Amino acid sequence: MKILFYYPVSSAKRFEPLIAIKGSAFFRRPNYDAMRLAYLSRNYDFYYFDERTEEKPEITPDLIVFPVPLSLAYYTQTLAQQWREKGAKTIAYGVYPSLFLSEAKKHFDVIVKGDITAVWERILNDYENGEMADVYVAGDAKISFKTYREFEKKYGLTPIISQLRTSYGCFCSPAFKDYCYENIIHKNTQFWDPQEVYLEVSKLQRKMIYIMDDDFLHNLDYACEVLSKCWRLKKMWIFQTRGSIFKHPRLMNYLKEHGVRIIYLKEDWFGTSLPKDIYRKDFFKQKEYEVNMIHASRMTVGAKIMLGFEGENAQFFRDFLKFLLNIKIDFVEIAVCTPLPFTETYKKLEKNKRVNKDLSLYDRWMPVVRFDGVAQNELYNWLELLRDSFYAWDAILRRLMMVAPQLGFYNTMFFYLVPNLSYRDNFLEKVGYPP
Repeated sequence: MKILFYYPVSSAKRFEPLIAIKGSAFFRRPNYDAMRLAYLSRNYDFYYFDERTEEKPEITPDLIVFPVPLSLAYYTQTLAQQWREKGAKTIAYGVYPSLFLSEAKKHFDVIVKGDITAVWERILNDYENGEMADVYVAGDAKISFKTYREFEKKYGLTPIISQLRTSYGCFCSPAFKDYCYENIIHKNTQFWDPQEVYLEVSKLQRKMIYIMDDDFLHNLDYACEVLSKCWRLKKMWIFQTRGSIFKHPRLMNYLKEHGVRIIYLKEDWFGTSLPKDIYRKDFFKQKEYEVNMIHASRMTVGAKIMLGFEGENAQFFRDFLKFLLNIKIDFVEIAVCTPLPFTETYKKLEKNKRVNKDLSLYDRWMPVVRFDGVAQNELYNWLELLRDSFYAWDAILRRLMMVAPQLGFYNTMFFYLVPNLSYRDNFLEKVGYPP
């Protein structure tokens, strides 16, 4: 049996012959679900196709799997029709099929609601028996954590970073759950056994590992056990966590000693009241102190920020840029608020006719929420100006001079300068944020 995992991307990231691969290689990593499915399909011919780095494959598979985000729903439907005409069975999973089940069934042969690895063995068995169902629901079934790592070696993908997931589930604060993809796919949390994590990490040849968990430090005891077991392997870690990390100041030295190099702070660290908060002196001092706390342990810190809320205007964006530069944050990922369909936040906005229903805009890059006095194009321009200004050469160098004495030469070069230049490269080429 031939199985093809087809990883679709937006046109801004899509590979074109005779043109350099778009965006920074620092962010180009293989789809993690493809690596998990490949492990479960190791007795079959499993192929991985990535639209960012290669031309369309010539093979004709028996099964073709599409991850379908909201912003690529229409595009992926077109792809599925092309492959169905070639005789392939099309399987869709992801946020779009999980939310729009009835609509997705019109365009794909099989729909998976939830984590696809939880039902993958059933799908393969049913296909071989000629009894495939239209819909498979993962529910509370146990998911697979193990991966097939050869895809990380594909041409065009980053040669320095390996990926890892130790848990699945949404750990967002209540204010951000309606914006979280993880909350749609993984309703219940599942953790990988720390000993299994150690065995997986021990097989990785790369030193730098990006932990993709929604909040790696949500369960501190679990996270510390993982880092402790892996300490002898001398890996360097990148992960994200909520602002609650600062309730444990002694944790910083532990993280540094166990190889943590970059910490991303989730959206809850800044919150949703920035138009008021950035003008409060106590708020500025608190954020500056917390950033310095991480820098003092020779780690770099990034912030994931959600903007596009009521009360924001052109002056706010100018002042917020100054705020970010003054607290010495190393890098930021700025997304526009994009409430997911059928959530409570979405329903309220829909009732007031303040949300755009065009799913192609739901990429966290294009504004979909309208608020009084501000056009969506105007908000988009403000967001672009903020990103471009933060990653301008002079801003990067200014921030580098402020933090380099604390970080040291090695950390400054590899964990400050490389990510900053990679973000700058992505913005200049207009490819958006990495997946």
